[in-house]
Amino acid sequence: VNDCRKWGITCPIIPGLMCINAYPGFKKMTKFCKTRVPKDLEAKMDSMKDDAAAVKAFGVEFGAEVCQKLMDFGVEVLHFYTLNLEKVVYGITDALGLTDGLVEKSNESDANSMVAVGSAWARVGDKVKSIYGEGTVKEIRRGG
Repeated sequence: VNDCRKWGITCPIIPGLMCINAYPGFKKMTKFCKTRVPKDLEAKMDSMKDDAAAVKAFGVEFGAEVCQKLMDFGVEVLHFYTLNLEKVVYGITDALGLTDGLVEKSNESDANSMVAVGSAWARVGDKVKSIYGEGTVKEIRRGG
């Protein structure tokens, strides 16, 4: 933000946050996005890779810590990339005191049926729109 202001960029800057939901997704997205992961974060994730519940709990803890630092810096708006997995985001907003009890209301029972299709996520039954028209996903084929 400070660098942008030095260049005269004065528009609001809204950080986009992709939360840690699962170890495989963390590894896939950091590789895909060519993200430089701090060694201590990588070691922490590697130590929990076989415990999905621990990874999700850490995602809430780490996400809340990052968001609090941003808010302490003066950031007024946070944008979360949920990929249709809201539980960690709700945990973060509850931990920050922005919401109360949302994490208990979340339902990710269909999370295992989601697959990556190109750069998007889809499930059978989802409504989709593309340059070719609109429709409903009827089946998901391996490899796109």
